[in-house]
Amino acid sequence: MMSLGLEGKTALVTGASRGIGRAIAHALHAEGVGLALVARSQQGLQDTLRSLQSVGGSPEASATRATQKTAGAPVHLLTADLALASEIERVAHEAIAQLGHVDILINNAAQARNGLFFEMSDAELQTVWQVKGIGYVRMVRAIVPHMREHGGGRILNIAGDTARTPRADFIVGSMVNAALVNFTRGIARELAGYNIRVNAISPGWTLTENLQRSFELRANAQGITVDELMQREARGLPLKRLVTMEEIAALAAFVVSDRCPALTGEDIAIDSGATPGV
Repeated sequence: MMSLGLEGKTALVTGASRGIGRAIAHALHAEGVGLALVARSQQGLQDTLRSLQSVGGSPEASATRATQKTAGAPVHLLTADLALASEIERVAHEAIAQLGHVDILINNAAQARNGLFFEMSDAELQTVWQVKGIGYVRMVRAIVPHMREHGGGRILNIAGDTARTPRADFIVGSMVNAALVNFTRGIARELAGYNIRVNAISPGWTLTENLQRSFELRANAQGITVDELMQREARGLPLKRLVTMEEIAALAAFVVSDRCPALTGEDIAIDSGATPGV
């Protein structure tokens, strides 16, 4: 197994209570990375912690704060609503205080749903932008001064393949993804001189809990099984398979490592070949 040289590094991972965020937490923790995990759901974060413990062994609990150790790497749980600027500032401050420093920022938090544009309320539109769009930008702004002082860092934004090819039932989410890809490319140039590399990953159809629920609704509406619907969707992809969360997590760990130190300002699609061009 190739070592990514991440042991002893630290990472702040948002949206870590489930799905891709939890998978990335697992991938980084397996490499010996200390973690500050952020989500709105305390229960979800506890579930992520238990899943890490089940792999890494029994934890050592701190009596003074929400800190656990699994296989020697610390894991801190931070509950926050990342739609709020004040919460982002608090999370950045607490993560730095608890970990000592933050080498890696994984922006993954999102709150978007499928739905036709004209059927979405104004509140729903704003929430998508506040959590994923503006939330990512605010988190970068909160963490970068620390990374500069510390001599560098790695930032990874989880966007989505709809940045390139928007879907009719995901227009707002597609807009946000496109904006984040542009933000990634622009801020990477600005931060390159500080040894801060910034990249994005854009997953396609990924077997997350949200996709599973979406497939269940669609399958019921069409009178077919979930497996039949998944197989149909997979047949439409060049590789004939959906993406797994573990694949995205493995790519994320590689991107934030120094195995490819010239990689910055890139958006990497992982979508079973669904995106044919730029």
